Amino acid sequence: MPLASLIWDAQPADATVVALVMHGGAVEGHELNRAWSHNVARLVPFARALKKVPGPLAVARLRFRVRGWNGDAMPVEDARWALAQVRAAYPGVPIALVGHSMGGRVAMFVGDDPDVRLVVGLAPWVEPGDPRPGAGTRTVLLHGDRDVICSLARTRAAVEQMQAEGLDASLVRVARADHAMLVRARVWTALVTEVVQASFASELGGTGEPRSGPIGAVVARVVHSGGVVIDI
Repeated sequence: MPLASLIWDAQPADATVVALVMHGGAVEGHELNRAWSHNVARLVPFARALKKVPGPLAVARLRFRVRGWNGDAMPVEDARWALAQVRAAYPGVPIALVGHSMGGRVAMFVGDDPDVRLVVGLAPWVEPGDPRPGAGTRTVLLHGDRDVICSLARTRAAVEQMQAEGLDASLVRVARADHAMLVRARVWTALVTEVVQASFASELGGTGEPRSGPIGAVVARVVHSGGVVIDI
């Protein structure tokens, strides 16, 4: 069995936050994930954008062993391994998980890790009965309203259930956007970087005030409201 790999895009010695980026996959599939695989490559722009966030932010990308979930949650094992590597590099430093599609599902599964403080799911694969991040972790799910691969309705149901339980959970519906996040790509990237920056303002030395304009308004609601359903 091949091994998962962790690629560091930014690894400052004094990092006060780590962003762990996780790519998408498929329901089934034992094909190896390569650096040039489209599902892996699609998350590279997000990692590069996070690298530019002001402050001592470390950024790592997890490449799962194989493409599929395969019924036994193989990628979750990989994520637990990656979290252990992050903790070894930065003991006690808070972690933000950013996952697309299957990677979003994985982020929800491992959001119970004590060092994880933020889960950002991009067009996440959500199934009823899946684990959810608990108290002390902010969950922000971004989902395009034209996604035909993963269900926006299931994402909304998960967020509403978490809100009913008193958890800090938000859904941002991205208008006219597809599953691959290629439509309005800059909006997706800006939302991720702004949510991470605003959520960890004190650790990164920022003000916590998002940018002006529609994206900043959405991020302010997400970060300061304790949970919303909002459109952009």
